[in-house]
Amino acid sequence: MPTCPRCGHRELSKEDRPERTYRGSGLPRVRLHHTEMVRCPNCGWSDDTLPDIAGLHDAIVRAVVAKRARLTPAEIRFLRKQLGWSGLELSIYMGSTPETVSRWENGRTPMGTTADRLLRLLVAVRLGDAEFSSRRFRMVARWPVRGTRIDIEWREGHWRPVLD
Repeated sequence: MPTCPRCGHRELSKEDRPERTYRGSGLPRVRLHHTEMVRCPNCGWSDDTLPDIAGLHDAIVRAVVAKRARLTPAEIRFLRKQLGWSGLELSIYMGSTPETVSRWENGRTPMGTTADRLLRLLVAVRLGDAEFSSRRFRMVARWPVRGTRIDIEWREGHWRPVLD
């Protein structure tokens, strides 16, 4: 049984935290649902526990790829980093220049609809995402760029994107 790092109390309680913001992905509007918090009833110390961070980031990737609005600059950068590519590598796959990728990621030039869809497809193929059907693909990048919120929930031992 873990003990409180502040006072050494041995009976920590676990509480369901219905919703919280997650900033560890570098994206500004990621909300996690049904996470767990450990609390010390003796001194009040608390700590959020986030299991399976890699699985969490995979769920965020799936939510970003599946969203209907066009990708934001932060999401473009996030997807590139999740692919493990430099700006130069992404420019090669996208058929653009490194300067163009930089402008997309910095918000100086909006990414066009075709490039937006190509990046999503590259990510989906790389992840082997069978859920990214042609029906869902028809819906992506149809709305203007906007910072839509990304919702991820912890259910039955797995992170899952909450898709609209």
